[in-house]
Amino acid sequence: MTRHFRSSVKSRLVVLILILCLLTAGGCGSARVLPKSSGVDENLIRLNRSARIAYDNGQLEQAANLYRQALDRAYLRDDRQAVVDAQYNLAVCMLGVRSYDKALERVHQAQNELARGDQSVTADILFLEAAILFRTGKPDKAWQITDQILSVSERPPGAVESKTHFLRGLIADLRGDTGQLGREIDALAKSDNPGRQADREELTGRLARAEGNWKVAIEAFDLTVKLRRENFDYSEMAQSLALAADACNQAGIPSEAAKRYFWAGRSAIQQGKIQDAKKWLNKAVQLAGQAGDEALEQEVRSFIQSMPAP
Repeated sequence: MTRHFRSSVKSRLVVLILILCLLTAGGCGSARVLPKSSGVDENLIRLNRSARIAYDNGQLEQAANLYRQALDRAYLRDDRQAVVDAQYNLAVCMLGVRSYDKALERVHQAQNELARGDQSVTADILFLEAAILFRTGKPDKAWQITDQILSVSERPPGAVESKTHFLRGLIADLRGDTGQLGREIDALAKSDNPGRQADREELTGRLARAEGNWKVAIEAFDLTVKLRRENFDYSEMAQSLALAADACNQAGIPSEAAKRYFWAGRSAIQQGKIQDAKKWLNKAVQLAGQAGDEALEQEVRSFIQSMPAP
């Protein structure tokens, strides 16, 4: 899934799974020193900023450690909004490293913090819970939460609404419900944002795959790869390469499948996702052998031999 960031007036950096929207701060005309009475905690701001940079660079463990420090600072200040933000961002980091139980625990802590303050749970937090449940093999529970997000009288933010329809499309694909999958594609409005375009193209590819239309599936997945790359969403980009590779293999084009599995595997190595890399590179070796591409087979084997242990 891709991600995006949402910031509050002070320091909120909330991350959705699946959109990446890099927010850049504009330059100031002069360097003004904030008075101590401003209520701005510079230490908390620095921790959140450093965590954000670590997250963007794929250093999820480091980001999580910094967000834990931000959470401690929020406890010190009794800044309940900052507590919710830090719990949420910690959950996103845990999701990224596939520590799903810990991620769900952090989401529930954020929800409890809001409940104690008589605040309603926001749509982005509900979506994160749904995404985690989907990743842990509970698509029905995830679907119920997406129903909750879309059924409230106040429409959720556009980014949350879009990602909710994308998640519902993934669930429909998992269920083999092509009718519902088509409806979720229709619900995804066309956008200039590469992250949202990528979501729509991926679901389009999944629908074509379900219908056995391999040419359309390959084209859609290849475009998804390009859009994920443009959006700096390298984790989902590698997954899209694997989807495209599988479609090529199903279409009877092992040479093209082998290349895409190779590209997916070597990207996964750089992300530290060794299990994914090993799986995809082994498929690349097999398919390169079928295609008679000895040069690719040899290069893939060298990557496998040089991989670090999981």
